[in-house]
Amino acid sequence: MIGFLKGLFILLLAVAVFGGGGYYTYQLYIHPEIQLQEEKNSPARTAPALQDPTLAEYQKCLQMEAAGDPLAARRSYSDFLDAYPDSSKAEEARYRLGAIQSALLLSPRASPDKLAYTVKSGDVLNKLAHRLKTSPELLLEINQLETVNLRVGQRIFHADANFSVTIDRVAAKVVVLRDRTFFCQFPILGTLGNARIGPAKKGATPALSVKVQDKPSWREGQRLSFGEKGYREAPKWIVFQPAGHTLFQNDADGGPGAPKPPSGYGLDPEAVRVLSALLRKGDAVTIR
Repeated sequence: MIGFLKGLFILLLAVAVFGGGGYYTYQLYIHPEIQLQEEKNSPARTAPALQDPTLAEYQKCLQMEAAGDPLAARRSYSDFLDAYPDSSKAEEARYRLGAIQSALLLSPRASPDKLAYTVKSGDVLNKLAHRLKTSPELLLEINQLETVNLRVGQRIFHADANFSVTIDRVAAKVVVLRDRTFFCQFPILGTLGNARIGPAKKGATPALSVKVQDKPSWREGQRLSFGEKGYREAPKWIVFQPAGHTLFQNDADGGPGAPKPPSGYGLDPEAVRVLSALLRKGDAVTIR
């Protein structure tokens, strides 16, 4: 009996020793290898996309704009771009800021961008524009005048015509600066003739300096002179010299009754209206 018990004890001890060793061998060597194989055979896991941390701040700008206070919305977008110039929403913010700034300037309402003037006897639009350091086109557009005729006692708003424009062919947009500070921008929607947008096929394209030669307006295929009734609302071109570069309305027909230029960059009708008001004949424009 004693011998039997000793044999049983030795058997149990051997099972414990070898079983424990086998268990630790499995945990240390075999189990990790099985896990590795399972991970290799399982479908690839994609890392969760990192959310742009500036989206919350951009949402505040949208809410400010929706609240209907354009001055507060302008400050909000401007502050956003100063703080987050590389945000994924920066380009969208520039378009929205530009739309707000254009609307504030080109409206017959008081704003920090403009000064008020009361028309006096003998005031003529062209001479008044020169005296106020602005342009007749800008006075016409800001005050939404139908003709160049002014009334004594009429209150009009004016702003300096100190804008510079770049046609960015690579980025397919037209950018406007005011006193070297961003004012607005517009996308180029199409081209005609030799005008091209997008990256250059053979390296960098040298920048061109052109000047505003003409700003014709059209009605039923006929050119309207500045100040004629309907001039302000009619489709327009902005023609540059040297020839080959024109800004025009990118409608199916180039605008109601407007012929198509031989070459140029098509923009939204509102964009051409704004640019026609901001640019003066003889102003330099950079094309790059």
